[in-house]
Amino acid sequence: MNKPRILYILPEYPQISETYMQVEIDALRNKYEIKIISLTEPDLSYKNHYPYQLTADPAQIREAVEEFRPAILHSHWLYKHVPLISDVARQTNVPFTIRTHSFDSIWKPKQPSVFGRLFSNDGAPQRIANAVPLINDDLCLGVLAFPFVRPYLERAGIRAEKIHDCYPVVNYERFHDKSSNGQAVMNGGACLPKKQMEDFLTLATTLPKMEFNLYAMGYQVKDLHQVNDKLGNPVNIKPGVEPRDMPGEYKKHRWLVYTASPKRITTGWPVMIAEAQASGVGVCMRKIRPDLQEYVGECGFLYDSLDEVKNIISQPFPEELRQIGFEQAKKSDIQQHKHILTDLWRKVIS
Repeated sequence: MNKPRILYILPEYPQISETYMQVEIDALRNKYEIKIISLTEPDLSYKNHYPYQLTADPAQIREAVEEFRPAILHSHWLYKHVPLISDVARQTNVPFTIRTHSFDSIWKPKQPSVFGRLFSNDGAPQRIANAVPLINDDLCLGVLAFPFVRPYLERAGIRAEKIHDCYPVVNYERFHDKSSNGQAVMNGGACLPKKQMEDFLTLATTLPKMEFNLYAMGYQVKDLHQVNDKLGNPVNIKPGVEPRDMPGEYKKHRWLVYTASPKRITTGWPVMIAEAQASGVGVCMRKIRPDLQEYVGECGFLYDSLDEVKNIISQPFPEELRQIGFEQAKKSDIQQHKHILTDLWRKVIS
């Protein structure tokens, strides 16, 4: 029996800081035949990725649709490429779905810029407002969103029934390991201003007897190296680690301290938190929004200051909280919630 065909149109596959796209594909390939188009080159790619076609040319994408004959178009991020996907869907009569995240779906209220209209009348950034009628169209089967993102999307004008709440995409079994952990402290992710990784460097200077490892990926990592040098290199900044090797890296650590800028609220529900909890690592994250308590759960810590987090990580991670963390991480297991996406696809796949 032939598998239903899904054409993934992704913004920058295979970006090493966006392995959730690969994890989603891994979880679906046994039941679906998948072809991947990447619209742009990744900033830093990982090695073990699937073949993909690199193009942002609408004509070439339409040709790929006509040749591959997918039942569904699928993408990630409620971003500037949604109009392209919607246009391809309309011209080929192939419906589409979108998995949103956080940076692409939430915003901090601002006044319209004097240099141009950056925000629509309802307060949503124009790039989101532009996507609203395309998402509300019948060709869009729905969008998947973190639970806390729903109010933003509804405020922007997306119909409530189009939004389907879903936790982050994590390969739980890859990271689930109840064996003992090491004693180091870690942080990681895309090296962007919203992550405020300089805080991690500062924290490390206050605890010189502890080992601090930063898995900073791409983008502004060179600038971070310069800051680390000026501070006397209190942190080991690790080069890009292949996704298959990350489970072993987590096990070297007792704590994950996930930094974020309180002025840039678009850091959402990082997959690194669920991966760490599945690995038996204690989690501390900067409290930039109340919804983070739902994600880190009863076993996680939210902090407002570096003094706070210093006191937390100076102690062992309590075993009772460690056990709760294994269960909390399961909420992000792609095997548990992939049906939310495939249920949408079943609307048009017999």
